[in-house]
Amino acid sequence: MLLEKLRWLECSLHGDRRNDREWLELILHPEFQEITRSGVMVDRSDTITSLLSENTASHILSSDFRLTEMGCGCAILHYRTFNIDGSCPALRSSSWLCSDEGQWTLVFHQGTPEMGKA
Repeated sequence: MLLEKLRWLECSLHGDRRNDREWLELILHPEFQEITRSGVMVDRSDTITSLLSENTASHILSSDFRLTEMGCGCAILHYRTFNIDGSCPALRSSSWLCSDEGQWTLVFHQGTPEMGKA
């Protein structure tokens, strides 16, 4: 099921694999861009550099996954996140593309503070 596959890939970026350069280079599309939770636009290189420089990665919890299949190997994953202590709740969207070889890569991500819970 596509929802489970993309959920697994997305959640791989919420734990230890956040600091795995090889994994990040495999899963992040060459044209990857992100609008961060704080409203800054970053590219693939910025993201990889930032994730690799994290000294202590706080494990991100996620819930309420929904999938919108766009056709032609494109899907959008919507979900919520928060830190283990309940802080920093955010609404998130990730756009995924599937290559001709069947490899899903993350091409765009946005995290927005959840209204009234920042």
